[in-house]
Amino acid sequence: MNKIRARVLAGVFVLVGTIVWGAGEAFYIEPISNERLSLFPNPPDYRNYFFLQSIGNSTSIIIGDFTGRKRLIVHLIDENSDNTIDKIYEYYPDIGQFKKIRRCSSQFFTENIAQLKKDIIEGKIFRDNYSYKMQSLDSLLYKLEEGFDINHSGSGYTVQFFDPDPPSTQMSEFYFNKIQDRYDLQFRTNYYKIFNLKIIPPIPYSVYCKNSKDPVVAEVVESLLKEMGGR
Repeated sequence: MNKIRARVLAGVFVLVGTIVWGAGEAFYIEPISNERLSLFPNPPDYRNYFFLQSIGNSTSIIIGDFTGRKRLIVHLIDENSDNTIDKIYEYYPDIGQFKKIRRCSSQFFTENIAQLKKDIIEGKIFRDNYSYKMQSLDSLLYKLEEGFDINHSGSGYTVQFFDPDPPSTQMSEFYFNKIQDRYDLQFRTNYYKIFNLKIIPPIPYSVYCKNSKDPVVAEVVESLLKEMGGR
C-alpha cells in the first residue's frame, strides 16, 4: 500500500485541473494488433485500466497493470469469442520488452475469461481496484430506468450522461444494438470528476464491441433490449 501511495505522489503533478492523454478515440475502435500494444498509455499516476474489445469473431481484453511488481500491459485473445483464452501477450513498457506467454503474470489475470468480461462490463473490476472510474452497466441501467437522454439510433439505442455543471457537456455515452444475431455494445467515458478535478481516462472506452458474437456481450445486449422492449 505504501508503494502505491509513493507512486501516486510521484505522479501527483498531473492531477491539477485536468488529466489529458494523447491517444485518439480511433485507436481503440480498430482491432488490437500486437504491434499496437506498445502504444497503449502508461499512466503517470499508476492507475490500472481494463478494456474489452470484441469486433467480428474475435474478442480481446487489455489489462493495464501498473500496481504490480513490474508495470505491464496484457493482451488476452479469445479468437473465436467462445470464452477460451487462445493467446496471451505481455508488454513491459519500462524496458520495451514484448513476450508471448502461456501463463499471464498480471495480478488481475484469471482463467475464467467469461467472468473477466462480465467484471469489465459491470464495472466491478474498476470499483474493486486502483483504477479509473469508468461508467459501466450499473450507470446505463440507472439511465434506462430514469428514462432521460435515451435516443433511438438506427435499430439500437444511444444513452448519454451529461455533466450537471455545465449541463450541455457530455461526460459519457453508451450504445447497444443487435443486427442479425450480432451485437454492438459500447461504453465510453469522456471524463469524470473528483471534487473540482476533471479526469480524462487514458482509454475512453471500457467496452467496445461491434458486430460481435461473444456470448457474454450477447447476453448483456439481449437483456438491455428486453428492458427497452418493455416500455
